[in-house]
Amino acid sequence: MIERTPGICGGRARIAGTRVAVHRVAGYYRLGYSPEEMLTALSSLSLQQIYAALAHALTNPEETDAALHEEEQAATQCSASHRAA
Repeated sequence: MIERTPGICGGRARIAGTRVAVHRVAGYYRLGYSPEEMLTALSSLSLQQIYAALAHALTNPEETDAALHEEEQAATQCSASHRAA
């Protein structure tokens, strides 16, 4: 249910057959969303897929943390570049 493919989602773990990265689901979870609430934000996913992503994220916390940190840094850089322009 979780796969990695070079060139898709930066090669990070993602839900099979989608472009939804595991760390994205974990991010919603850390913001306090329940798996059922995530169905609204991630409407292309099933509850089973969300639980599989959460299981992977919780089993691989270092990988998940690193992906979330990289994404946060990229957003910060993008925001800083936008303000400077």
